[in-house]
Amino acid sequence: MDCTTEDNLAYYDLSRLKSEDDYTVSSPLSNHKFVLSVCRAVKSELWHVDPVAEDVVGAYYRGKHGDFAMGTTNSTLTVVDGSPVLYMSNGSPCPNTEGSKMLANTAIRFVCDNAMFGIGRPELIAQFPADDDHACAFSFEWRTHHACPSSRKPAGMLHLFTIFGIFVLIAIVVYVVCITLYNRFFLGLKGWDQFPSLPFSPLRCASYLHDKITGRGDGFVDGPGLHFGGSSGRSRWGIGSQDSNRPRWRWGLWGRRPNSNGYGRIPEEEEGILDNGRRSSLEEDEESTPRGVNGFENAWEGARSGNGMSSDGVIRL
Repeated sequence: MDCTTEDNLAYYDLSRLKSEDDYTVSSPLSNHKFVLSVCRAVKSELWHVDPVAEDVVGAYYRGKHGDFAMGTTNSTLTVVDGSPVLYMSNGSPCPNTEGSKMLANTAIRFVCDNAMFGIGRPELIAQFPADDDHACAFSFEWRTHHACPSSRKPAGMLHLFTIFGIFVLIAIVVYVVCITLYNRFFLGLKGWDQFPSLPFSPLRCASYLHDKITGRGDGFVDGPGLHFGGSSGRSRWGIGSQDSNRPRWRWGLWGRRPNSNGYGRIPEEEEGILDNGRRSSLEEDEESTPRGVNGFENAWEGARSGNGMSSDGVIRL
């Protein structure tokens, strides 16, 4: 990748260290003045770099007979012990090693330092061998806040599952908090009754809230819902009837009366059902009563026919 890398969920981006000007490093460990660039070739004018092409040199120092390439440009980072490292290899042949095929190489270790407000500067940590005439491997350390993992995360399956799990956890927490507050302050439940019971369903939750807000608690009109004051014993806002027979609404019971297989009914509905039952019973009794019981009907018919009734309306037996 172009000066970026990832390590598990840590994401590093050193592209901001690219510069149009090369970085110059002086160190007491060496008499050379090092010139290097990050994730791109150096911009300085080179002199007699052999056998490396000038447009791929990532770091160099000026020697007695020409420039010595310390490594070719590279934009791929490697994370080592939690820090991104940039390796530049395949530089000039190592000096004073006749017949050797060893080539110069350089490693730059970027260290996260939030106290470094600027981009920082690279420092030479070591060169191998230690003397300048034979040095062929170079190690630099660069302390900068750009080496700290950024907030951006790479897209991947693990990352997607992590985000999904976080959203699910947040949804569960919000659900539990909202339902607990609703049960406590709207329904007046206390103790363990105020907490939602599991298993739960979002559809069930939505249906329950719809019934409570619209007043259709269990499918009957004017069911136990949200009542804002008024008569009929609904004196507490949002609680509804305070009658002891009112069904206790609890998550898990879903509006059912305890010890009952059906949905709970409010007292008004029960009175209406009982009145209808009494009225139907009376009508059935009246229809089933035989006419002429105890001779009452015969006496009445005789009186109406005038056989036992005088002109002034007195019945004579």
